[in-house]
Amino acid sequence: MKQRVTWNCLDCDVEYPVSEGFIQFISDEEVFRSSKREAVMRAIYARFYSPLTRMMFIPCGGEKNARQEVLENLEITLDSLVLETGIGIGDNISYLNGILHGRPYYGLDNQQIMLRECNKNSHKWNQPVLLYRANAEALPFKDNSFDVVFHLGAINLFKDKKSAIDEMIRVARPGTRIVIADESEKASKLFAIFVGHHDPVVPPVDLIPSEMLEISLKSIWNDYGYLIKFRKPW
Repeated sequence: MKQRVTWNCLDCDVEYPVSEGFIQFISDEEVFRSSKREAVMRAIYARFYSPLTRMMFIPCGGEKNARQEVLENLEITLDSLVLETGIGIGDNISYLNGILHGRPYYGLDNQQIMLRECNKNSHKWNQPVLLYRANAEALPFKDNSFDVVFHLGAINLFKDKKSAIDEMIRVARPGTRIVIADESEKASKLFAIFVGHHDPVVPPVDLIPSEMLEISLKSIWNDYGYLIKFRKPW
């Protein structure tokens, strides 16, 4: 009989299952989908993630340039603890390998298929990744835990963007720069087949609390994307 592996939260005295290299903080029923069509399309997208992502980044200047246009805004030092919400299959890790030098990297996603591939990739790239299945609107981390917090892609599809942003702020240490990037309305119209009908894309810069510092919004990816960055006050 296969032994059930669990992780016990000492603070809340709750056990969570561990499988395929990550802790399961949520079940399939707790993953938000705006429609059945979106659920189907995103499942298909997840299975063909790499080639479809490369294709979608072509008008943005290519995948490498597009990712680096976002990642160059991260303030990673030798002692940084890095959290990526919406890690997907971990593609950003390979672009940060020269900076991370094998230090632990924390990644979160709510899709099991993505986390499975990310776990495989972390071994392939020889980069340790601590993976968690959870929703970005309820991060399973303590306050003031990370020196770098960022999200690249798909925040436009979140049901509660405000909670996701507030959670990123909560788990970031004072002084941390937080970076959020996603596709613009221009790109959303171009790739509507993957997300179906949706509200017009509005960069959620107005959801950033006014007490945050250095709040900025700029166009990236040849206007096919936007980048928001701000700093949590010391």
